[in-house]
Amino acid sequence: TEQKRVRNNYPIPLDDWADDGDNSDEALHDQWGDAQSTIQHVLAGDGVLYQAEGIAFAHSCIPGKSGGVSHRFFVNGEMWNDEYQPSSSDANGNDMAQVFQIVSNHRRLDQQLLLGARGDGEAVITGQHQLSSEAVQFLEELVTAGVLYGSDD
Repeated sequence: TEQKRVRNNYPIPLDDWADDGDNSDEALHDQWGDAQSTIQHVLAGDGVLYQAEGIAFAHSCIPGKSGGVSHRFFVNGEMWNDEYQPSSSDANGNDMAQVFQIVSNHRRLDQQLLLGARGDGEAVITGQHQLSSEAVQFLEELVTAGVLYGSDD
């Protein structure tokens, strides 16, 4: 997923965008100005995330050590890795693997997609599913890097 063309300053990291000095719309800046509030708004159903245009997203899974599975996520020349060991006490499965798959396969990410999708493709009817703190932190990293951005749409 390494970019094939040299692109200077793209995608624009959130910190650079937020510090551009244009404070014409403080409400918009407050809602989308930092990664944590951006993810909170999307998970609350108050907006969506979009993939930055022209950036390649991919995921893979390979057999891991000790019978587990290694899930990998690739974007813009970066890689995240999550080793997963299934256990009987793990009712929700592997949040990171699900988030890796969702983010790499969907240009538009909303609350229903992030919180309602399960690894088997079935929706969670109760709506009680929540992302792990590790999955939320991963999404925040992608927003901070500028490869995902928030929108009211």
